[in-house]
Amino acid sequence: MILITGGAGFIGPKLADRLLVRGEEVRVLDSFSSGSSSNLSNLSRPMELVKGDVRDASAVARAAEGCKIIYHLAAQSSVPKSMEDPVLDMETNVEGTLNVLEAARNVGCKVVFASSSVVYGNAARTPTSEDEPLVPCSFYGVSKMAAESYCRVYSSLFGVPAVVLRLFNIYGPGTNKGVMVDLYRKLMRDPRRLEVLGTGKQTKDYLFIDDTVEAFLLASEKARCRGEAYNIGLGHSYSVLDIVGMMIYELGLKGVAVAPKGGSAWAGDVELTRPDVGKAKRDLGWEAKTGLREGLNKTLKWFECSLGGIEGARKLN
Repeated sequence: MILITGGAGFIGPKLADRLLVRGEEVRVLDSFSSGSSSNLSNLSRPMELVKGDVRDASAVARAAEGCKIIYHLAAQSSVPKSMEDPVLDMETNVEGTLNVLEAARNVGCKVVFASSSVVYGNAARTPTSEDEPLVPCSFYGVSKMAAESYCRVYSSLFGVPAVVLRLFNIYGPGTNKGVMVDLYRKLMRDPRRLEVLGTGKQTKDYLFIDDTVEAFLLASEKARCRGEAYNIGLGHSYSVLDIVGMMIYELGLKGVAVAPKGGSAWAGDVELTRPDVGKAKRDLGWEAKTGLREGLNKTLKWFECSLGGIEGARKLN
């Protein structure tokens, strides 16, 4: 049995389906505070769904019974929300991870932990490697950094096999947050004027969902699982204005007035991320295969089907 915490969110259903296709038995633990059971409705085979919160140690312990791997995806994953409610952020991301590690310790299973690039804060060096000092500038980053430390120390002191994946900006069909869906919804409201948060020059790494899932699978198979961390990103960065240009081109829109608001997009936002992904390639044999334009096109097709079309845009499907 394999457990996925937070498995009804964005990444979890894709990971669950890949595991089910392989013939694995899968159990999902989710509180449905942000995920939805509908995300799990089209899986290739049946799986076990358990409603529970990672902040509840007994619920996590029950869900982990009989498991050989825990993919720990459950999190409070919004930087702005972490700034509004740092206590909830800490309880979910730090205490929740501690509960997962305790459960793994008791049943003797492996943990693959979904961390975030925000642990670096405004990194002094780019491309940023895994040995860069962690100086997060948001409570979300602080909580993920603390959770990573718990993974490392549980591994070194208690022998819990654990590996940390520092995910950069994940996008693709099924996403309900992030810059791409935000821009698309704004174009649905007004295809002639597109307001952009911040200056539009925020430059970040964007990784397609299928490549993300592959990283989780390879990490569970090939990592030493001694608490080590891996950057999981495309390895190339693009500005928000780059994405705006690609979206307008792919949608065939004409005469769109792009209007950056200026200033910072939100408190705690990191405006430049550019990872060094060489370690994941060397140790795990993993590297991203989907370029941004290809991934964006697939994502826009999904937006068109799920959210509706944009006035004046060409049909993508």
